[in-house]
Amino acid sequence: MQQKSASSSSLVVIANPAAGAGKGNRKRIVTLAVRDLHRHGHKVHAYVENSPEAVSARATQAVLQGASAVVAAGGDGTVNAVVNGMMEAATSYEDTHRLRDGVALGILPLGTGNVFAYNMGIPGYWRDACRVICRNERRRIDLGRAILLSRSGTARRGKERYFLLMAGIGFDAKVMEDTSLRLKYVLREFAYVLKSLQNAVTYRGSRITLTVDGKAVYAGLAWLVMVGNAASYAWNIRFTARAQLDDGVLDICLMPYANKFMSVQQVMQLLMGQHIERGAAKYWQTSRVQVISEPPVPVQLDGDEWAVTPLELEVHPAALEVLAPAAGADLPNLEGS
Repeated sequence: MQQKSASSSSLVVIANPAAGAGKGNRKRIVTLAVRDLHRHGHKVHAYVENSPEAVSARATQAVLQGASAVVAAGGDGTVNAVVNGMMEAATSYEDTHRLRDGVALGILPLGTGNVFAYNMGIPGYWRDACRVICRNERRRIDLGRAILLSRSGTARRGKERYFLLMAGIGFDAKVMEDTSLRLKYVLREFAYVLKSLQNAVTYRGSRITLTVDGKAVYAGLAWLVMVGNAASYAWNIRFTARAQLDDGVLDICLMPYANKFMSVQQVMQLLMGQHIERGAAKYWQTSRVQVISEPPVPVQLDGDEWAVTPLELEVHPAALEVLAPAAGADLPNLEGS
């Protein structure tokens, strides 16, 4: 944990009103949060963007213009878009370490799940999240990067994206695809549980070839490959239960496919957290993994659909600073300070 002076800091808040639930309420919360941050001595510029691409472009601009922190006001999709924009700015510098040492990611959790905020210990209430930003304590975390491959196994130029939480391949991406925004609004995180159980009955596995650090470790039918940078998933499901955001590796959880009955049983083991020790799950930790499937299957990053296999995933250790509390830290009352 590192704490830097917060004096005369310049914050850029980027909100996506299409994320989460309650559009009018989100706008009001962003207005209140900006006012609160101003009141505690920060120079704040707030922007509302209506697409992930616009969010990323605004984050890139914020870094290039010297912001001390870029605050994502939204859910995990908004956070992902902001981070990808920040990392795009990093590749624009002659000294690529300038981003790592100069600008941090802040979070105002306004989505339906806010899984990344949960993993980082950032409170869900906007005023408490502002207190975290004002403390200016920084935690350095790893990032994952997904790179699409051609059929020949070479990287496809320009087809890559960073992720903070996880890359879900196969069944998981299908669940994300089938879980509508309305269902998430009504059932919140339980929407994923419902769709997981429904899809377990109908989803069939693909033939997966998994190569870890250059060595083939699995070739056979599988219905799910989860590559995690963090432990917790929606509804606190822990596919990659041993993952840590700052351990310099990615965790891989693969579920072999046998038949529909076994798939349902494995989903139940996942929900109960017994899929690794008592279940059929296969588990690895690595810095790089290649996933090839026949037929190709969908891929989601941090909860949003992205592409289809084949792809390669790698870890970028200590790539990003995040404004987040130390584990177990008490937040001070900033009223009147």
